[in-house]
Amino acid sequence: MNRRILTLALTLLASLATSLHAQFGEPKTQAAIVTEYTTVTPGQSFDVAIELTHDSHWHSYFINDGIGTSIIPAADWTLPDGWKASDLQFSAPHEFSFTGAKVYGYEGTNYFFTTLTAPADAPPGSPAKFSVEASWQVCDDSSCLPPNSKSFDLTINIGDSPVKNTKYQEVEAYRLKAFPTKDLPADWIITANESADAITLTIKGNLPDKVEFYEYDKQIDVQGKRTHNFSDGVHTFTATRNMGNKLGGEAGPKLPSLRGILYLPAGAEGTQNHAFWIDAPFGGSADSATTETSESTPSSEKPEGELGVVFVLASLLLGGLILNLMPCVFPVIGLKIMGFVQQAGEDTKKIKLHGIAFTVGVLLSFLILAAVLFPLKSTTTLGSQLQEPWVVFSLLVIMLLLALSMAGLFEIGAKATSVGGNLTQKEGVSGSFFSGVLAVVVATPCSAPFLGPAIGAAWKFDGPLFFLSLLMMGIGLALPYITLSFFPSLVNKLPRPGAWMESFKQGMSFLLFATVGYLVWVYNGQVGEVGQKGLAIMLGITAIGAAAWIYGRWNTPVKAKSTRLTANLLALAFLAGGFVLAMPPKAEDPTVAAAESAVEDLTWETWSPRRVEELLSEGTPVYVDFTAKWCLTCQTNKAAAYTAPVRQYMFDKNVVTLKADMTKKHPEATKAIHNLDRSAIPVNVLYVPGDASPHVTRELLTADYMLDFLKQRLEE
Repeated sequence: MNRRILTLALTLLASLATSLHAQFGEPKTQAAIVTEYTTVTPGQSFDVAIELTHDSHWHSYFINDGIGTSIIPAADWTLPDGWKASDLQFSAPHEFSFTGAKVYGYEGTNYFFTTLTAPADAPPGSPAKFSVEASWQVCDDSSCLPPNSKSFDLTINIGDSPVKNTKYQEVEAYRLKAFPTKDLPADWIITANESADAITLTIKGNLPDKVEFYEYDKQIDVQGKRTHNFSDGVHTFTATRNMGNKLGGEAGPKLPSLRGILYLPAGAEGTQNHAFWIDAPFGGSADSATTETSESTPSSEKPEGELGVVFVLASLLLGGLILNLMPCVFPVIGLKIMGFVQQAGEDTKKIKLHGIAFTVGVLLSFLILAAVLFPLKSTTTLGSQLQEPWVVFSLLVIMLLLALSMAGLFEIGAKATSVGGNLTQKEGVSGSFFSGVLAVVVATPCSAPFLGPAIGAAWKFDGPLFFLSLLMMGIGLALPYITLSFFPSLVNKLPRPGAWMESFKQGMSFLLFATVGYLVWVYNGQVGEVGQKGLAIMLGITAIGAAAWIYGRWNTPVKAKSTRLTANLLALAFLAGGFVLAMPPKAEDPTVAAAESAVEDLTWETWSPRRVEELLSEGTPVYVDFTAKWCLTCQTNKAAAYTAPVRQYMFDKNVVTLKADMTKKHPEATKAIHNLDRSAIPVNVLYVPGDASPHVTRELLTADYMLDFLKQRLEE
């Protein structure tokens, strides 16, 4: 029996660790921004491209995703007065399969464009500062991650003549290949026709035989029947009109024209472009469409609204059931199974009561979640709580403490019998209830198969149907436990309580540690770049772990009362200290933030003795930072010393900053700091032209000290 249980536990740990790494092991997209010009003239329009690079097998979405429920890329611009920004512009997508549905999106490296226009009265010589928050979501073929976002700041100079950005060459090549041009060949003849249930696009011209049309406005049902015929130089695309699909997408609009992107993999003769913008007015009445068009959607295939609702609800039920196997939920579920093992042989009424309490906790949590989300549906998504640093941090601390407790470091309350901890009262019923609540908290950010499209579809529902949709997910999540509760014979088939349970519990702790690791990754992505907050996060959660160890090691009944009191005080001090270190930073004072953002960050070139000599020979002062990622003082200095006044002074004095990164072995840098009579980093040194003596700073840096240090050496 014990060997079988150990094998099962190891198998579950291995499979779930693989799943967790696949979902959260690394970022799935990298974002950057590229401007067409670095200097523009008053009144000039130019493009800014948001670059998304996707990991293998991951994609983001076209403006018409194909199912009508995905989160598409967006750009929220903050512009100076008088400036204008266009809507985000999309290139030609590819077709993918997502849980069996056809979707349009992007893989590899792609660009999304915004056209900015400078005001005609913009004064030359004055730089314009912008900020944009880009947001998007990535999915693989069966699951989606929570939405991503990244903010960019950029500066464009206003001058008498434009200056092209040399980094824009790759973007130009991409535009020719994938971005649609409105300049159509003169010999093309394009017509569009519509009927009550179908749309037809006809294109005659010098075209290759393999072309694709991606409709823009969701008038066409991508999940419906589509045909593409090519004969005698004429391409005919026929598709079902979008009346709302079974995945929950809303019915498409009825517009006076058919718009979209025609993509030619081989390019059209006489042009470099591969993609063309089509805007074809519908040329006839609904009954003037061809016979093929009117018959393209048999009556048996027409989407039915009721069937669509049933399909979505069934998908949510099945998705909630599968959530029990997701990495973030499984640790909670493992403890509930242990609870049933402990209850085996007890009064069946008591077992049913535990199952009902757990189910009520799950369903009540989903109802509360629905009530909170319902008025925010247009601006948020399920799982978007992970976009809030305080929520992520709180979950991180809870999961860390639970993991340490499961690993045997300490016990959460002497009477605790479930993951509900010291909330367990009344023979553990409250513990079962709060286990259900916690299962929902950690489950909603997960994306199981069937849940991606189904949640998107549920987002379109209004009123009671929206609440019912989330309840169906809760029923699926709670179904195994309510089943075990009402069929005691199944409980009796579970292994009997024994020593194996402690091993199983400790093994399950590693799944919670994996969840902690994922939450640290998310949290660090949100706040880790604020100063040196990433380092503070690591130190803070270490202190919280130390608090748990002190509490578990010395706050036991066999210890003297004075020892337990001291342990409690120390544990509380470490817990509070770790919490303060790792908690989200306070919002910056707008005045201070504006002052900091008004001065660009320092640009650190790679250090070498030759580069120092070159700059000094040119009469340029040089500031060198000998540093390493493992150097705690170095990271503290970076956060404290280089404030806006310090950076501005260095710019004014044309100081070039160099960095000697000693994170890895760097013999040349080691020799250099020995020559400066130093044996350890941090070492920061200023070289002044005409001065043979290097000026070394003290070890701990502050902004005031740095400003005085620089002024004394550069104004002599």
